[in-house]
Order: sequence, then C-alpha cells, then structure tokens
Amino acid sequence: MNEKENSQEYSVSVIQILRILLRYLLPILIITAVVGAAAFVINAKFIKPKYRAEAMIYVSAKDYAQGEVSTGNLSVAKQLVNTYSIILKTDSVLSEVVESLGGSVTASRIKANLSASSVDNTEIFRIYYVDTDRELAARVIDAVAEIAPQKIIDVVKTGEASVIQKQGDKPAVRISPNVTRNTAVAAAAAFIISAVAFVLISMLDTRVRTAEDLTDMFGYPVLGTIPTITADLENVEKTEEDDE
Repeated sequence: MNEKENSQEYSVSVIQILRILLRYLLPILIITAVVGAAAFVINAKFIKPKYRAEAMIYVSAKDYAQGEVSTGNLSVAKQLVNTYSIILKTDSVLSEVVESLGGSVTASRIKANLSASSVDNTEIFRIYYVDTDRELAARVIDAVAEIAPQKIIDVVKTGEASVIQKQGDKPAVRISPNVTRNTAVAAAAAFIISAVAFVLISMLDTRVRTAEDLTDMFGYPVLGTIPTITADLENVEKTEEDDE
C-alpha cells in the first residue's frame, strides 16, 4: 500500500512540474532565444577569432639517417622530439625568426603562442602557432620551420631534422571561437536554468488561487465554490433610499 501511495505522489509531482513548464513555456522560450541571440552576437562580433598555422618536421638519429635502422635509433629520435620542442622557444631561434619577419612580431609573442607535439609517438613532430592575425600566423610558422631545423642541429650536434610540411600559401585555420557551439551551449543553459527557476518558484509558492490548486495540493475534489459578487454600491444605496 505504501509503495502505491509513493507511486501516486511521484506521479502527481511529475504532472505538476509538467503543468508548470507548460504554463511558463512562452517566457522560458523567450529567455532562451534572448540569451542565445546575445551569445551569438558576442561570439561573432566582439570576440577576436584565433587562427592556427602548423608545420611538420621529421627528426632522426645520426645512424638512422645513414640507413642503419635499429630500435635504439628510433627511441633516440623520439626523445629528440621533446628536446627539439624546447629548443624551438629559445632566444637564439626566436631572435632569428623575428629578424626574418622584419620585426613585425616580438619574440615574446611568438614564444607565448608557439607549441609543438609528437605525431602519434613517431619521429615526426608538429609545430603550431596561434594568433588573431591569420596572415601573421602563417608567416611565423613558415619562418620557424625554415630556421629551426638547422638551428636545432647546431645545438644538439647529432641527428638530422628536415621540414616535411609547411603552411605555405594555405590560410591558417580558424580554431576559436566556435560560434555555433557556444550559441547552442548558452541557449541550452538558459533553457534549463529558466525552467528550473520557474518550477522552484511555483513549487515554493503555497498560495491557493484556484480550485485546481486545492485539488493539486490535497488530492480531494472541490465540492463547491463561493462566487465572487461585485455590486455597484451607489445603486444599492439608492435602492435602499427608495424603499424607505
């Protein structure tokens, strides 16, 4: 019996929530649309897009470059990827990059936006440069790819490094902001938050306004209601005077 009553109480609460959502569906949709539109405008008009340019460099151990392939040489080459990635951001490399670009960008800016990672744990590593200037991003990554290999070999004094892919004439790829995704996330969050807010406000409001409220709150049918009677007091007073 208790399980049946608990099931009925649960069903009633779900029905109440659905009624509240239907009652406030229009304002919820309006809030969702306004927030979604605001997120779209902010992402599309006020946030500067960022672009990523990339190049790939192949590294090899000295003996491996001469044709002697061994597990040890492959391991050394993979370790050199991490070493080369660090050397990329040294002042000696960045200063030459800045000079080759005619001083159009600072070394600190390049260092902050330059990164590198191994490609699937192989002897190839990819270098990235991200900037709000699409053309500058491509120019910087090509300059780094041009200068870095020989500079790295001069420092490490072992192995070889060669560029296998540059940005070239291809435009840098836009990576942020993702206007569609951000708009969808903002709209979904607005819908959920507004729906929860209206449900909580309605559930916490214990005032009784209609006969349906009594039925929903106590589960008993309403036998009758007292109608609201409005009267013109002036006409009532005149009627009373005429009777006198």
